[in-house]
Parts: sequence; C-alpha cells; structure tokens
Amino acid sequence: MNRFRQPAMLLPQPAAWASITLTLMLAACTGTPRIDAPVNTEWEQRRQVLQDISHWEFIGSLNVRDASDAHSSRIRWQQQDETYQINLWGTFNVGATQIDGRPGEVQIVQQGEDPVFTESPETLLYQELGYELPVTELNHWIKGIPAPGPSSNLVFGESNQLRSFQQIGWQVSYMAYTNFGLETLPTRIRIEKAPLRLDLTRLRWTLPDLQAGAGN
Repeated sequence: MNRFRQPAMLLPQPAAWASITLTLMLAACTGTPRIDAPVNTEWEQRRQVLQDISHWEFIGSLNVRDASDAHSSRIRWQQQDETYQINLWGTFNVGATQIDGRPGEVQIVQQGEDPVFTESPETLLYQELGYELPVTELNHWIKGIPAPGPSSNLVFGESNQLRSFQQIGWQVSYMAYTNFGLETLPTRIRIEKAPLRLDLTRLRWTLPDLQAGAGN
C-alpha cells in the first residue's frame, strides 16, 4: 500500500481563466493588421483639396458622339460657389447656348430664342440639345473627383491621381492632367454611357482663389 498521496492539482478559478483567455487574445491581436485602415490616405487628402475648390473657370472643347451622329463645340464653364454659367458655341446645330444655374433654378438661353427655366438642368438640356449632359455631377467630375454619393471601380495612377471610375451609370476616364497654378487638374476627360460619349479636351483652367492666395 502506497502511503504517499499525490499532491492535488490546483485548477485556475473562473476569474483566472478569464484573465488567461484575455491575455492570449490580446497577444494574438498584436501582430494582426487592422482591416479598417485607410486604403489610400494620399488620395483622400487630394480629394479634399479638389472638393474645396469652389471658384474656377475653364475653356476647352466638347465633342459629342452617339450611335448616329457626332458634333463638337467650344465650352466655357465659370463656377462661383454653387452658381455657374456654361457657354457652348461653335458647330452645334442648336447654335450658341448659355446655361445659368444655381441649386433649384436653371435658365437656358439658345441663340435667337426666349429663355427657358427649370429646376434641374439635365432633363431640359436633353430636350433642348438632344443628348444627356450630367451638369450636377460634372461640377465634381471635371475637377478629377467623383460627385457626392456612391461611386465604384476607382483606378489611380502612379501619383494618386484618379484615372477612372463609375457613377450613376457613367464611366468617367481622365486621359491627361496638367499643372495650373498650385494644382494639377484634368485637361482631357471622357464620359461615357452607351451609346453616348462626351469628350472634354484641351481644357485650360483659371483658379482665381489659388492665384490670389499665391500672391499674398
């Protein structure tokens, strides 16, 4: 008969088990990267800079092509906060067109005709010009950023400049950028929704706010 009893094994109490489990979990998480980390910090910073540009003007060419027709015009777009003026002239079959707008109020004047007023420019422009011109979103697209709201398939170049994306059924592609003053802005943009294709080319930008800031 064995007179020596084996020492009883002491088991951790429930509180001790909780402490051990928490320690192991923290140790495991230490080497795991966060999955919610920003994907492209430089792009987010650049996007904010471009979003804040609210006073600008550009002049260039607008080429329109669909399944049955193609034509082009010159375009000048002047923006002051939420107020804009767009002038189209050249070889358009509708002649010179001026669009003056602000949120909730748009006026379209074609050469030799009375002004037409509307709350939203897109429907009226389709009726007057015969093709879609997404003016509300273009206010953002032309600066090199998506408009507020969902967008998808963002593609970036080597310097974190946006190359293409999709939004509200349109494919937006940036074919070229150039420095204007203190900022880099698109000079050639292609906007497509089959069968329609809009090409904005040879854009020359003026940024009064940035020029004024550089002169101080």
